[in-house]
Amino acid sequence: IWGQKNYAMRLWFDPQKLAAYQLTAIDVQNALDKLSDAFFCFLYLIFSIFRNTINIYSNTHMLSFWEQQTYLEYDFIVVGAGIMGCSVAYELRLKYPKARIVVLERGLFPTGASTKNAGFACSGSPTEIISDFKLHGTQKALDIISNRYEGLKILIARLGSDNIGLTPLGGYELMFSNPLSNAELEALNETLMPYFKSTVFLDISSDMDKFGFRNVRQLLFCPLESQIDSGKMMQHYWNLLQLNNIQILTGAEVKNIQGNLVEIVNTIGGTVTLKSDCITLCTNAFINEIMTDVPVKPGRGQVIITSEIEHLLFKGSFHFDEGYYYFRNVGKRVLFGGGRNLDFQTETSTKFEFNKLIVNDLKVKLKEVILPDCNFEIEQEWQGIMGFSDSKSPVMMKLNEYTTYIMACNGMGVALSPFMAKELVAGL
Repeated sequence: IWGQKNYAMRLWFDPQKLAAYQLTAIDVQNALDKLSDAFFCFLYLIFSIFRNTINIYSNTHMLSFWEQQTYLEYDFIVVGAGIMGCSVAYELRLKYPKARIVVLERGLFPTGASTKNAGFACSGSPTEIISDFKLHGTQKALDIISNRYEGLKILIARLGSDNIGLTPLGGYELMFSNPLSNAELEALNETLMPYFKSTVFLDISSDMDKFGFRNVRQLLFCPLESQIDSGKMMQHYWNLLQLNNIQILTGAEVKNIQGNLVEIVNTIGGTVTLKSDCITLCTNAFINEIMTDVPVKPGRGQVIITSEIEHLLFKGSFHFDEGYYYFRNVGKRVLFGGGRNLDFQTETSTKFEFNKLIVNDLKVKLKEVILPDCNFEIEQEWQGIMGFSDSKSPVMMKLNEYTTYIMACNGMGVALSPFMAKELVAGL
């Protein structure tokens, strides 16, 4: 830092490049000392604008000629290799058969929730749908629910039932208070009939005792709901992309986007910059690590799974409390997650950390309500990071000339992502 000025700037020089112009660092210092304050301020502004671009281009000297020719420029870059990113990339391939497409994933596996969710193929439980009617208005909520259903059909047709572990055991909602009357249930089914073409929810409370639950006043059944294997689904989605000549780069964390340049960092290869005139960010709740002012907040989901339980009394997918809690059998085990509504503030986080309050609540409900007469151990606990918009609606935003962001999840990424990806690519 030189001189008694109101502005300061730190410069790094490459001695070899300066020598090529027959200059030294002292020459640069002497030149700066002669600048007026106004011009120095202008120079600092220009330097700030172009600093990232200078850094971006300086890293390519570590790449070979072949790497620079092969790996740096694409027709389409998709950031995020979860279900949304894979869905966008595949739709791009269908529309542009000869395009060069790359999907960037910062983890070894999808980072957010695609391989960490509970594995439900559903369009919403009764109380969740009724809550959505109140939040969105009936027609907008119906449009979102219909899109979930259509998205599931796209997913199953694309990957195949076996490849996603589809198990059509139906879904259930447990009601602990305020059960739906027959009239309310009939009205809900009548509203949904044009979209599902069949009765969606049935009251099977008369069969409730055989499930072994405690303190449940009403049990509703949805024959259209299924279980999936989330890991198997994403493995086959990645296989599908690779079979269709779509490149997936793992360990590629996007650190900066300037115009049509995407700067990625890898622990082995360092910083590399890719170029594309069409960049789609499918980073869900992690978007604010790349771009600011995007109206999406993270929502962390805590999940636990039990040891195997002999003579487990139920199979299927189960929900309660407007979808905030969900559980299912995984073979002889029980997977149980949710409870985010107990501590919204703490769970608005992208950190993969346990929330003791919520995990303890899950364990109590598991022991006292779901498996009251069973002996079991908790074998594993983990978290998934979802994305939520304030309106609980999908988000599709053009961020600049080259970059688009899409987030359809709000806890329904498996169902909504294939549909929203199709909508996005159709508009390109």
